[in-house]
Amino acid sequence: MNEPTIQFADVVRHGAVALDDPAETYHEASRLYPSTVAAALPGLALIESDRAAYASTTRSSRRHPHREGIDLPRPRPLRAGLGRALSRRISQSPARGTPLPLSAVSTILHAAYAARATRRGTRRAVPSAGALYPLELYAVCMRVAAAPPGLLHYDPFAHRLEQLDREGALAGLTAGLTDAAVLEHAALVLVVTAMPWRARFKYGDRGYRFALLEAGHVAQNALLACAALRLPALPIGGFFDRRIDAAVGANGVDEVSLYVLVVGGRERR
Repeated sequence: MNEPTIQFADVVRHGAVALDDPAETYHEASRLYPSTVAAALPGLALIESDRAAYASTTRSSRRHPHREGIDLPRPRPLRAGLGRALSRRISQSPARGTPLPLSAVSTILHAAYAARATRRGTRRAVPSAGALYPLELYAVCMRVAAAPPGLLHYDPFAHRLEQLDREGALAGLTAGLTDAAVLEHAALVLVVTAMPWRARFKYGDRGYRFALLEAGHVAQNALLACAALRLPALPIGGFFDRRIDAAVGANGVDEVSLYVLVVGGRERR
């Protein structure tokens, strides 16, 4: 008697495969074809023809200079070579450790998404489609030396943390993670959000895919910096989107949460 054949779709969708599967629909909507590329990428011509539109792409970040904040110290040199940082990098929940120095926070954020001047203009250490940089970084400080507990926003141009909320974000994070136990010994939580329209105005539906790719680049840079500094770090994709949105003040449409990184201090010996 022949054994029944198990289809991948049956496993993924538990036997209920819809014709309008949302994952397939999204992927198809963001595909490029030679016959549709001109219509799919409407902003290419705009940027080439409009100086004001082009100039706006060089200011890709929320900024809150009127708010109290922290000017971050010079980032530490990452003396561990790339090979050593790669070999050290593992996903690790923070254990009971020392408070995180502000210099370490500075180093992690600088590696992840700091703006820097180059011969080709202002760039960052991650690939970004069209150098549009649609992401925002929020730091929820829990045990960071010389930083108040609560929510701060990272300004990549000034390398500064801007204070947004002292307490509400901590409760929001706890409610927003599917496993809040990972926060027990956390020193810092980074939330990566995207403002998809920054990429979509140029790249259409493909721009959303580009934002997801960029979030992965940013997270890996931050994780490698943590590995070089010998700090435990855990990337998290399991969260309730609307609750994390609310914790950082994103409205869930123009700005959406994509990634959460939990960082700890050095373990006490």
